[in-house]
Amino acid sequence: MTEWSFEHDGLVVRISREGDRSRIEWSGVSDIRSPASFLNPFLADWSAKLKNTDVTVDLTKLDYMNSATVKPLVDLIKLLDQTSRYVLVVFCDNDWQRAHRNCMAALARTLKRTKVQ
Repeated sequence: MTEWSFEHDGLVVRISREGDRSRIEWSGVSDIRSPASFLNPFLADWSAKLKNTDVTVDLTKLDYMNSATVKPLVDLIKLLDQTSRYVLVVFCDNDWQRAHRNCMAALARTLKRTKVQ
């Protein structure tokens, strides 16, 4: 198994790949005003490392994500949809994640390989 990790101001992103399966697990808090400034440089790299795998993007351990974090997350999902075999985005069922899940599910209808649960 190959693993990478990224941390910034309370946000932790752990990425792992084993064979044809990959996982991106977000945890902690992302309430930074401009998270795209530090996340965007990693997005292409992450999608390249996970190319041709089944990817699970797990947000269930994310304690909070502000609206500014949504754009880099959507950009990541779009990149993964183009480079991966299958993308599953997993949210937990609490109030603040439910709104983000509903938006992501609507977006996923326009993508070829992405499902949201």
